[in-house]
Amino acid sequence: MTQLKDMRYNVMLALYFPILLYAFSTFELDEDVYVVEAVEPVVVAEETVVLGQPFEARAFLSVASGEGQELTGEGALEVVGDSLFRMGTAGLLSDDQDVADVPYSGLFRFTQVGGGTAELPFAGTFRVRRPEIVATSEAAQALYRQCRNTIRIDVPGLENRPIRLDAGGRRIDGNTITISPSGDASSVAVYLAGENGAEDIYLGRKTFATIDPPRPEIRVFSGGRELRNGDAIPRARAMLEFQIEADEQFRQRYPQDARYGVSRARVFLRQGLTASREVGSFPLEGGRLVLTRALRDAQPGDRVTVQLEGVVRINYAGQAIAVPLGTGTRTFGFTLS
Repeated sequence: MTQLKDMRYNVMLALYFPILLYAFSTFELDEDVYVVEAVEPVVVAEETVVLGQPFEARAFLSVASGEGQELTGEGALEVVGDSLFRMGTAGLLSDDQDVADVPYSGLFRFTQVGGGTAELPFAGTFRVRRPEIVATSEAAQALYRQCRNTIRIDVPGLENRPIRLDAGGRRIDGNTITISPSGDASSVAVYLAGENGAEDIYLGRKTFATIDPPRPEIRVFSGGRELRNGDAIPRARAMLEFQIEADEQFRQRYPQDARYGVSRARVFLRQGLTASREVGSFPLEGGRLVLTRALRDAQPGDRVTVQLEGVVRINYAGQAIAVPLGTGTRTFGFTLS
């Protein structure tokens, strides 16, 4: 940004320098005073600045060296040296504003022929806008509900300035924050850190949708063999093992949030042409369901149905979060042999 401003200043200087030389050739000037007949103030500045960036501009007369002239700014316009002025932008936008046009003005004072002092006013307008807030996270523009989401916030134009992030009333320094949303949306407020005890400058807010993690896959094993619905299991050794596996991509990115468990199962038995009856509800230990005793009166060819209950996901904080699975997804049927 500074290089661009200096380049614009040099270009304007190159345009006005021949006029300056001609003006100097028509007057006799001593070492202390410049005498000119007609001058106009020239201001070179950015038309738009980002909130939090100082507005800076170069102002000069046709006396390009700046000697023999004095530059003053009005109001919040601060003069730096003999040609640069600056205005802070921190308080120029209210929280509900995204852009505003800001006027500025000042005076040039210089010595005229005969020793008198002349004043030339200058004025202009620049636009201040709220910066773009760029966020990246593992889940792109959506966050996983009740998971450890790490978000990085960048503010183009303020890359070298310290920022603070606020999510749920928790404000931290830096451009990275971890949040675990529970609702349908979550947001992060972005502030430019105040300097020398000044208040932080509100830059804007980034809002994210929240979504449930991908549904897991439930696999069933018996004696080390994976089963499918309708497969046969031995009545004398009716032991099932349920493994709940996270979506692979989700597991790789969120390993601390991709653990699953199941607590109980309801078991139904259908014998011959009779209607199914509930055998009972049984706890699972380590995902294993032992039905040998419960099915001691069953016969080969009878059909057993297992409906899992209490499927949960264990997140990074150790919380057990119910996984909303349809009845068909958590129900399995097998034939006794």
